[in-house]
Amino acid sequence: MKKNRTFKKSFYAKYKREIECYGLLAIPIILFAMFFLYGFFRGFVLSLTDFHLDYLHEGVRFVWFRNYGQAFRDKFFWKAMGNTVIWTVVMLVGNNGFGLMMALLIKRLHKGRGFFLAGLYWPCLVSAAVGMQITLFLFNPTDAGILNVIAKALGGKARGWLIDKQTALLSLMILPFLTGFSMKMMIFYSGLLSIPKAYYEAASLETNSRAQIAFKITFPLLTPVFFFNILLSVIEGLRVIAPMQLITPDNDYTMSGVYYLYRSAFKYQNFAYAFALGFILFVIIISLSLLQEKLKKDAVVYE
Repeated sequence: MKKNRTFKKSFYAKYKREIECYGLLAIPIILFAMFFLYGFFRGFVLSLTDFHLDYLHEGVRFVWFRNYGQAFRDKFFWKAMGNTVIWTVVMLVGNNGFGLMMALLIKRLHKGRGFFLAGLYWPCLVSAAVGMQITLFLFNPTDAGILNVIAKALGGKARGWLIDKQTALLSLMILPFLTGFSMKMMIFYSGLLSIPKAYYEAASLETNSRAQIAFKITFPLLTPVFFFNILLSVIEGLRVIAPMQLITPDNDYTMSGVYYLYRSAFKYQNFAYAFALGFILFVIIISLSLLQEKLKKDAVVYE
């Protein structure tokens, strides 16, 4: 008995650090399993049924992949996905372009870097609801909208910015396009700081061209950051919902894939179909992430 206690003490003393680490990791792993993995598999099972709140009294039956077939034939869903792709591409180009430009400019400053970083980061601290209220204030389709007031003052006509087929999606994108670069800027700036100064010192012996230094040193060494920001932009774009939900609900011209999923579940009570749409979006995001990971192996330069 005494030997057994000695063995336990020596085992704990030898692996004390590992035991404590696994003990701490057990908490988030258990929570992850409870609130994500269970919900994930439960949702997939429900996507194979006809689970609909309006007909719940009739029971739930397995229809297998009928919901997925319906999704692929649903022209409204693919119209919403088309809007989502447009949003994703525009935000990817705009947010990363502005973010990189601001990071490069701030990096060149000798003083005041912290001030400009803090000032340009503040849009990240503003909630989506506030940002959408600003958009509504500017692009209100009534005569009270700022742009319509300006247009009428200049002799023009008021436009239905958020309800017109040609301008609705564009009106929603302008504010996030101009102000959504803050997080990308911080990531690019961190990447720029991680590039050793020795590379620039060596390059200065060969050329004084900033363009050559940028394209031969800065941008190649930033490829891991480029891929990371692109992946974040793609995921953020594919799951966009707030602008469509808060400003233009039920507008087919601005409907996103995630908002169409939300409407299918909570407006039309068709939860099984919504689960199927969710898993289609999940497969799209995972596929794009794996494709980017494949491309990154061949393109990333670490040193």
